[in-house]
Amino acid sequence: MTHTDYTKNILNIKDDNIYFYENCLENVKINNTVTKIFRGYLTYTPEFCPKCGCVNEGFDDIIKWNWKKNCKIKLPKVSNYNTLLILDKQRFYCKHCHSTFTASTNIVKFRKQISINTRTSVILDLMNKGSELEIAKRNNISTNSVNRILHDISQDKLIKNNGLLPTSFGIDEFSATKDTISRMAFIIVNHSSKRIFDINNSRKSIDIEHYFKRYSKQERDKVEFITMDLYKPYYILMHKLFRNATIVPDRFHIVIQFRNALDKTRIQLCKKSNKNYNKFKKYWKLILKCEDDLDTSTQFYSHYFRKYVTEDYIITYLINTNHELFVTYNYYQGLLKSLRNRDKNKFFSIIDNPSSDISIYAKKCNKTLLDMKKYLANAFDYDFSNGIVEGTNNVIKQIKHTAYGYRKFSHLKARIMLIKGLFNPLAA
Repeated sequence: MTHTDYTKNILNIKDDNIYFYENCLENVKINNTVTKIFRGYLTYTPEFCPKCGCVNEGFDDIIKWNWKKNCKIKLPKVSNYNTLLILDKQRFYCKHCHSTFTASTNIVKFRKQISINTRTSVILDLMNKGSELEIAKRNNISTNSVNRILHDISQDKLIKNNGLLPTSFGIDEFSATKDTISRMAFIIVNHSSKRIFDINNSRKSIDIEHYFKRYSKQERDKVEFITMDLYKPYYILMHKLFRNATIVPDRFHIVIQFRNALDKTRIQLCKKSNKNYNKFKKYWKLILKCEDDLDTSTQFYSHYFRKYVTEDYIITYLINTNHELFVTYNYYQGLLKSLRNRDKNKFFSIIDNPSSDISIYAKKCNKTLLDMKKYLANAFDYDFSNGIVEGTNNVIKQIKHTAYGYRKFSHLKARIMLIKGLFNPLAA
């Protein structure tokens, strides 16, 4: 093997028409960073003229015509050093059309400086969490170059569902980008595969309706279950679009309704003038805890009570300092335990006959639950939840946070699909 073969093997260059000079490697400082520079040349006998199409049969057709020197091509790092290929390209002259052209290679696209291997490395980095700045530094290119590669990926059809809908899915929205309609995107997650089905750049009812109406009526009628939070306009829209689907409200969002009602009632009592202000502020987690999980035996010293107490003692003391809090606490615990035990009858008896002494926040919560009563029964009867959707939304938040946000929705969607493994441009 020649030194050219060894060098091409190290740099992962497959083009047989590239050759390297003797002493082709030198280390040069560029912007205070040591860069390995390889020097080579590209030459071959062309089969035809790309300008006029004349077939090259000898010196009467196409001849070599000097060089195009010092063409810079950025390669992937070698031993963690920035790597640059300085390539002299052969020029040719066609005697038929009197035009010149330059030799081409498959290691870099026409009129580009970033090699195909570097582009592949960037795409692999885009498939992991990380900012574009970090990816650019890792591959010795600019952030604009990384952004252009991501833009090229976003132009592809990222979702290929062949006009088929999943039989059960969850829906939700998340804060997206500035160019997103209403700044909130609409996400659909397949319950069966636990993967993102699609992301739409608007959560408005009219846009969601237009999106789902792209699927045939027969296909929409095959949908059996849809899970979502307690946003009522979605229920009206889903009933209109999916006549045979059972809509299941997410149990977590049901709990959040009366949990927030109790917490706001507690916050009302957190006033400096209240002698138990510090106790309400310190033990807020115990107030929201299910009373069946409170420890009634283990004692610990409390600085606020100045004695040894149990969790059960703290809650008993705090809720008995205010009648409204006491009634709201019992209302909260009744709903929480009935939902935990899947006791549908007890749950509905509580919201149908609430105490008149519960706080204004609990009354507002109770009104919401009564409005959604015909759907709440499904939360007890079926095991579906929106947990997969909420988990996916959390991953999306991490992607946005790591990348310091995105300007374009198409770029954010492409990055989500790459990181979640739903789209692989290298395999396409």
